[in-house]
Amino acid sequence: MEKLNILRHLMMSRYRRFKTRSQLVEWQQHQVARHLDWVTQHSPFYQAFSGKPLAEFPLMSKSLMMEHFNQLNTRQLDRDQLFACALKAEQERDFSRSVLKDITIGLSSGTSGQRGLFLASQAERHCWAGYILGRLLPSLWMPQRIALLLRANSPLYQTVQRGHIRFHYVDLTQPLDQWMAELTAFNPTLLVGSAQALQLCAQEHQTLSPSLVVSGAEVLTPTDRALLAAKFKCPIHEIYQCTEGFLACTQRDGVMRWNEDIVHIEPHWLTPDKTHFSPIITDFRRRTQPIIRYQLDDVIAVVNEQGSEHNAAQEEKGQLKIARSSPVVFQAIGSIAGRTGDLLKLPGANHTPVAVLPDLIYRVVSLMSEGPLDYRITQIKINRIQIESDLQHAAIAMALQQLFKQLHVDVRQVHFEYRPRPQWHPLTKQRRVVNLWSS
Repeated sequence: MEKLNILRHLMMSRYRRFKTRSQLVEWQQHQVARHLDWVTQHSPFYQAFSGKPLAEFPLMSKSLMMEHFNQLNTRQLDRDQLFACALKAEQERDFSRSVLKDITIGLSSGTSGQRGLFLASQAERHCWAGYILGRLLPSLWMPQRIALLLRANSPLYQTVQRGHIRFHYVDLTQPLDQWMAELTAFNPTLLVGSAQALQLCAQEHQTLSPSLVVSGAEVLTPTDRALLAAKFKCPIHEIYQCTEGFLACTQRDGVMRWNEDIVHIEPHWLTPDKTHFSPIITDFRRRTQPIIRYQLDDVIAVVNEQGSEHNAAQEEKGQLKIARSSPVVFQAIGSIAGRTGDLLKLPGANHTPVAVLPDLIYRVVSLMSEGPLDYRITQIKINRIQIESDLQHAAIAMALQQLFKQLHVDVRQVHFEYRPRPQWHPLTKQRRVVNLWSS
């Protein structure tokens, strides 16, 4: 029964088609309405919103969810008990303990300053496994060895572990030579991990030859992507997976798109010209821990698919598997540009701060560098920028000055400080652009 449930979701994920955007939107609205009706009957927190449209539900955040966790979840579970269970499993590195009855318990990494809980029932694990395999597997018929480079394992990742699909958990808390030896022996066909862990793997390996590399959990900058492509010589895909859900991934046309057959996305616009937004998500498949109008602090860059440079380049190389004439129903993502708290805020004319989006910095740094470049840009005061890099401080500073001028920053007030290349650790998230002054 378990295998059939996973297979059912896999087939829906991979083969369900919507002929038009309007057909998808109509279907999605029906799914959301059904979901809200169920949640308001089973979650004490949402009972007062019975019969109301999605737009009238409150915005949710991590702090608000943790504050009301006991009333919000639909299984009468206690937040403190779950935290204790998950922390013990993580500390003892025995993740089989992170299960209570049929509920898998997980912890977020706490990058934003607060660790969050996420729950998944057995049915939700089957749905997640089916959808993620349907989206990511290059082939359903060829044997696949999937290596997961993770800070912490979870029974969620072991939901599929039979037949011609095998998983291997790489424990990044172990010594590098130990987990690299295990990874080499496993010889994965799919390599999945954070941008930082994948870079470390690319630099250390001698014989790995995956057919697909999938980056997630951290921003994949153009420089990072180029390094991975050069080292592994295979397609580099992205997955937007967080504690709030399986939100987006690179689809078979080579474009990263929202998974709008399981999540509804509302944009909270960050720029007047609507080029960047923070997503407000509603996952209409999750019931144990409802995710309704949850506002993330990520910055998403939009993309204009008419004449998209990415699509044009893929088509020229013959890599597109879906014809350009077929209707595009799932909305594309230009890029995941970082966190809202890491927008730089620099002095402008008339003492008005100018916001500088992280993806603009990724782009100018990648353009000025002919090869792989390790760097971090940090705002430490209103007028002070710290550059950490491999001896390319002056070139990076010049590229940043040109960008700042275009954005009407008063560059006469901006001063640069130089430091050696950053020291990364795979257990902490890699952030290329950081705002320590106003965060």
